[in-house]
Amino acid sequence: KNKTIADPHWIAGLASGDGCFYVSIRHSITTKTKKAVVLNFSIVQHSRDTETLKMIISTLGCGYIELLLKQSAVYFVVVSFKDIFEKIIPLFDNYPIIGVRALNYLDFKKVAILMHNKEHLTEQGLSKIQSIKSNMNLSRKL
Repeated sequence: KNKTIADPHWIAGLASGDGCFYVSIRHSITTKTKKAVVLNFSIVQHSRDTETLKMIISTLGCGYIELLLKQSAVYFVVVSFKDIFEKIIPLFDNYPIIGVRALNYLDFKKVAILMHNKEHLTEQGLSKIQSIKSNMNLSRKL
């Protein structure tokens, strides 16, 4: 119980292989632009590795577990902007991700900085975020 991961490089390695940095733009009735931006970081593993992902939660002090039994998958998920900005981004700045996911991380971080600066609350800022989002993950042009 409450076991942690001693070497943060291990988390970075896991995220390099099985992590996802996702930017969502949703309809919102509470903003001037009628849009809300949500950041989502996740790591997926086989459901037998649930304890490993619980150790990541203990280590980082954030996130939650989503279990998808039909897929035999378990996800470590962080959507709290504060946790992403104060824990996830510093983690991967200090313990870099490698491979193509490093590019997705850098774009994810750009969006987080725009959000931190409240630019997502303007049409111009939303346009910047949409442009960044359009070149992430499977849409990335290598």
